Amino acid sequence: MTQPAGERPASASALLTGFAESWKAEEVTLDDVIGALGDRVYGLLFLVLAIPNMIPGVALLLGIPLVVIAGQMVMGWHQPRLPRFVGRRSLKTADLRALARRAEPWLKRAERMLRPRALFVFSPVGERVLGFVVLVMAVILTLPIWGANFLPALAISLIALALIEFDGLMAALGMVAAAASVVVASGVIYGALKVTLFLLAHAFG
Repeated sequence: MTQPAGERPASASALLTGFAESWKAEEVTLDDVIGALGDRVYGLLFLVLAIPNMIPGVALLLGIPLVVIAGQMVMGWHQPRLPRFVGRRSLKTADLRALARRAEPWLKRAERMLRPRALFVFSPVGERVLGFVVLVMAVILTLPIWGANFLPALAISLIALALIEFDGLMAALGMVAAAASVVVASGVIYGALKVTLFLLAHAFG
């Protein structure tokens, strides 16, 4: 992923709304997104898959596509190559446009603070580290932990914005949100295990 020389890259809101509004078919698949978006596809895919977990009233998307895509970023692949059962996962274009419209106001507010900086974060090694963080967050999203979706989805969204706009500070904020997600998820899992063991002990004691 290389920053365009001498120009600011297109914003996340422009990429998301532009893609959604220009897509003509009734449905859009992950393979379609990959084919249309070039070398910044990781950031936009992360954003599209994470945002629904943050917006009330929008159906949650499974974390499996995020796990697959982030894993390939960790391996240093220039573009994700998805297995058929993942790449063919589709979303109605009308739903994608509605999602883009709902996300656009907060994306634009975030973009006022974004600019290319701390570009060393986006070295090949740095991008693999970011991919690993997204992978861990995606795994948390797949866990049946009530109320624990928002923080990992937020962390993925912040890292996605960082990748799209080459903002190393935003990447750092995403890492902070990711650390908080791990703490919360670990606490919930630990608590659930203690309750389970307590109930088992009393059931068979």
